[in-house]
Amino acid sequence: MDRRLAERRRRVAEDRARSNLSRLLRLLLVLGVVGGVVWFAQSPYLSVASIDVIGGEEVDVEAVLVDHGVVEGRPMLVLDVEGAESDLLEDPWVEEAGVARDWPNGVVVEIVERRPEASVELSDGWWLVASGGVLLEELGQADPGLPTIDFADRGSEEAGDDLELEGAVEFLSSLPDEYRPGSHVRGGPEGLEATVAGFPVRLGRPFDMEEKAVVTAAVIAGGVDEGSTITVVAPASPALLPPDADQGDPDSPDGDVTTTTAP
Repeated sequence: MDRRLAERRRRVAEDRARSNLSRLLRLLLVLGVVGGVVWFAQSPYLSVASIDVIGGEEVDVEAVLVDHGVVEGRPMLVLDVEGAESDLLEDPWVEEAGVARDWPNGVVVEIVERRPEASVELSDGWWLVASGGVLLEELGQADPGLPTIDFADRGSEEAGDDLELEGAVEFLSSLPDEYRPGSHVRGGPEGLEATVAGFPVRLGRPFDMEEKAVVTAAVIAGGVDEGSTITVVAPASPALLPPDADQGDPDSPDGDVTTTTAP
C-alpha cells in the first residue's frame, strides 16, 4: 500500500475518533447538567419546607392539601397548587381561596370564609346560610345567636336559585346588630314579611333589601306604636299601619296608613 494513502487513512481514523470523543463528552456534559438540575429540583433546597395557612377556621385545609400532594418535603415543581385551590373553592364555606408557591421552598394558602348570617328552615331541616343564599351546613336546630328565616315550603336543592332566600339573607344581614337577634323573615302572600324588634314588617319583593333594612331600623328607632305594622315595600316611602287599621292592603282606602320619613 502506498505510504501516502496509508497516512491519509490514519489521519481520517484519528479525526473520526476525536469527533466521536467530542460528541461523547458533549453528551456526558448535557446529561450531567440535566442530572444536576433534576437533583437540585428534588433536593431540600427546592422542596417544601413550610406551609403558611391564612384563614380557614371552618375548612379542613390540611386534608385538601394532602390530597393534592402539597406537603412538606415535596419538590416545589410537582405541587398541584391549582387542583388544591380548585377543591378549596368547592367548599361552601370558602368565598375566596389562593394556593401559591413561595419560592424557593414555601407555600402560602389564603382563605376567606363566608360568614353565617341566619338560620333557615327548609323542608329538609335547618341550615346555616350566608350572603347570596349560600347554604353552609345543615343544623339540628336553629342557631340561637342568629336571626331566622322560614322557608319550610321549599327544599335545600332549590336554595341556590332562590331570589327570595337571597333577599331575606340580605335584609337580615343589613340590620344593625341590636336588631338582628330575634329577627325573622318568612314568605307571605304578597312577598316577603319580617318581624324586627317585635314589629311586623312588610318587605314585598326581594329587591333593595339592604335599603329596606336600613329604613326599617330607622323607623323603629324613631318610635313605633305597639302593634303597628311597618311597610317598606317602597323603601323611599315607608309607611306605618296602626294597630286598628285594615291589615289586608296597605294601600286600601279603608286602612289608616301613616306615611313616615325615616330619620
